[in-house]
Amino acid sequence: MNKRLKQCPVCNSNLEIVEYHCPNCDTSIKGRFGVGDFAAMTAAQQEFVKVFICCQGNIKEVEKMLKISYPTVKKNLAEVVAILCPQSKKEIPIHDSEDILSDIAEGNLSVEEAIARLKKKR
Repeated sequence: MNKRLKQCPVCNSNLEIVEYHCPNCDTSIKGRFGVGDFAAMTAAQQEFVKVFICCQGNIKEVEKMLKISYPTVKKNLAEVVAILCPQSKKEIPIHDSEDILSDIAEGNLSVEEAIARLKKKR
């Protein structure tokens, strides 16, 4: 089964769930259903949360499992916190220049995001 679509493939607007269907008994339930906070995360963020929980929050284990640096774990965690706990309004921590370069090399940060963070740091 395909993962749930989040956006319309035609106009890119957010989709909403309006029907659930049971293939076993052919029951359908129509209405407007929320998707929950976890659906707002990207697939990579969901995988991060899964690994983080399986490692019981042990950052060193998360680093090993995902083969990422400590600052990248903290950045990913801050992104997930921003989605799941928007009321906390915590900023994503700014990394040292070497950490930013490491994150770019690992594919966890775009060049544009890196430039923005370096400008913030000044």
